Amino acid sequence: MDTSPQRATLVLEHISATDDAEEEAGDGKWCVVAYLIHDSGRRDRATLSRCGTREEAAAALTKMWQALTG
Repeated sequence: MDTSPQRATLVLEHISATDDAEEEAGDGKWCVVAYLIHDSGRRDRATLSRCGTREEAAAALTKMWQALTG
C-alpha cells in the first residue's frame, strides 16, 4: 500500500553527503536537493540543481523559493 506524501523539503547538500554515483558526475560540489516525505517515512530524493560553490547553490535555492512562493 502506497502512502500519500506528507511534506516536501528543499535543502543544500555537499556532494560528500551522498554515495550516489550520479551525484559525483560533473563539476558541481553543492546541490539543491528536494525530498518528498511520505506518511510512512519513505523519502523520494531528486537533485534540482548542481553548483560549484555553496553561495551559488544558496542563490539557486532562493530563486526556487521565489518561484514557489511568487
